[in-house]
Amino acid sequence: MFRFSHPQLGEDVKGRAGYCVAMEEGSLSHEGREVLYILGYACIDNSCCSAPRNWGYVQVPGFLLRRNVDHDDGGRPVSEVETIGDERDRNRIRQALLERYPGIQVDMWESSYGEARPSPSAPGTACSAV
Repeated sequence: MFRFSHPQLGEDVKGRAGYCVAMEEGSLSHEGREVLYILGYACIDNSCCSAPRNWGYVQVPGFLLRRNVDHDDGGRPVSEVETIGDERDRNRIRQALLERYPGIQVDMWESSYGEARPSPSAPGTACSAV
């Protein structure tokens, strides 16, 4: 279990080669559990070795355990989330998201996302897709 700071929707999150923007937060039901996901887009516009490129993404932090249990230093809501470790669950969830958002890049978070580092959605941190 880790604490997830919900992103500020519509806000650019700068990275070294570009930025990403979380556009929508959603959930889907999987075997009686709620799966939290963030829909957004990323743009590489500062790379020294390629032309600008954009793509859509879905980040899946994991199963939502408890929503809005606290607030982070920036005042954003924090929820408790469990990463999805079972490969069968990961594949089924990925497939459900691809059916909902055809062609999208799906980023399933690993257990290391919760280890002593800020949420990828925290202010000043780079989007994992950039």
